[in-house]
Amino acid sequence: MKFKILSILIIGFLVNSCAETSDKKNESTASSVEDKLNGFWERIGTIQMVNGNPVDTIYLRNTNPDYRQIKSFYKGNVTWINNQYDSLMEFKSGSGMYGKFEIKNDILTETITHATGGGISWLYGEGDEKREAVPTVFKFSLNDDLLSYDFVNDEQGAESESGEDYVELWKKLSDITPNSSKIDGVWKRTFEIQYVNNVPVDTVSVPNDGKLDIHFRLNGRFIYQVDNTGMSSPGNQLWWGHGGYGQYEFIQENSIKEYGEFFSGGEFFPQRPPRTVGDDGGIRNFDFYNDDLFLQTQLDSLGNIYRGVVYGRVK
Repeated sequence: MKFKILSILIIGFLVNSCAETSDKKNESTASSVEDKLNGFWERIGTIQMVNGNPVDTIYLRNTNPDYRQIKSFYKGNVTWINNQYDSLMEFKSGSGMYGKFEIKNDILTETITHATGGGISWLYGEGDEKREAVPTVFKFSLNDDLLSYDFVNDEQGAESESGEDYVELWKKLSDITPNSSKIDGVWKRTFEIQYVNNVPVDTVSVPNDGKLDIHFRLNGRFIYQVDNTGMSSPGNQLWWGHGGYGQYEFIQENSIKEYGEFFSGGEFFPQRPPRTVGDDGGIRNFDFYNDDLFLQTQLDSLGNIYRGVVYGRVK
């Protein structure tokens, strides 16, 4: 009897050990994949599928060379933005979204919670009540600097009666700055500081339920999304928020020059060419309180501070 009990205990221990080992292995694999996924990606085309098999790759440079869509993954956070402008739309610039992602095996699940431009319509539908955030599942594969992205439970990825389907094709963008810096990461605005004659005179907190201002900065590229839906209403230009994508270069250790290439939201921005060396851009100065909190100040043409905002790191 003792031998039977001991055998059962040993078997139970082995099963639990195997399960724990398997879980740790899956976590390690997901972490390794996420490390490769972290960064900025640009949509370069579409792979046409028939009955689950790739039959053709259509490149955007051949069909719509002016269209751009950039996506960024970083430590469980995901954002994207495009430059799809249409003067007939209520929102006058491109669309964008922000949310969280997680990886399990070859499945990536995104849960989008905020948006700008046309992404607002996706989150709210026809009314002004925000839909419950529904996780969207994608099959994906990484092949060096190429990412294929296949909708699983989204209408856009559902097979048609002819059996046709498609997979998005993305290419990883190279780093602009060779080294990482304290500014790398995902940041959320928490306070605004008002200045008069370079002197801070008032500090205003930014309510999470009114405005979400999120910035992705990594190795010389950035995407920001400002969701204003909590402090405005449909029909108001502010409702569509605003966002942007671009590049930056360091002037000093805690000072950068940003160049915005395209934008999203309610306000119309004329299309700009991609950044080249020497392009002028807005200067941002950073004063770090610690590794997870900094004050960003912007200067006018006379060198006076006209705006200050405090950002906290999103983990």
